[in-house]
Amino acid sequence: MRPLARFRPQLVLVALGLVLGCSDAGAPMSPKPAPTPDPSLIGVVQGLLGVTKIVTNLVDNLLVCTLQLPQQNSATIGPNGGKISFGPHSLVIPKGALQANTRITAQAIRGYHARVEFQPTGLQFDVPATVTLSYAQCTVPKGPAQVVYMKSDTTVTEREPSHDYRDQRWVSASIRHFSSYAVAY
Repeated sequence: MRPLARFRPQLVLVALGLVLGCSDAGAPMSPKPAPTPDPSLIGVVQGLLGVTKIVTNLVDNLLVCTLQLPQQNSATIGPNGGKISFGPHSLVIPKGALQANTRITAQAIRGYHARVEFQPTGLQFDVPATVTLSYAQCTVPKGPAQVVYMKSDTTVTEREPSHDYRDQRWVSASIRHFSSYAVAY
């Protein structure tokens, strides 16, 4: 589901209310300078009208990509470590990171961001694992690409110390727990 789709009726009503609420029936008909539009409202209206792709998290600077298709892979990884590749992304769990064999699922999420989720949610590592995310199908970031931790579809919670391999268009970071991660700048 597109991130703003569930709020579309409410957003249309808010936008319509803002447009209608801007008229002043008692005022003379003299020309007035146009108010400076709120850029966030413009983005919402454009997204609702289909003029642009829905772009969430502008505040958090998530990279915008062509539509990313879901890709998934699972493996059982134990105390000796291992690697899972899923689409253009990978997860390397080093020796000593896990105490016991654990079934791990890595999934690239469908959408307009390079975003991945790992299961089981909340899994902690004794030694940090390394996630490598491709942004080859995304806009070139304005600054160094970073891996960010997300608690939900819309909230960036942490910016992970990352290494941007700009020539290859991928970024890697050490992670200590599982959840959802994305590429930002």
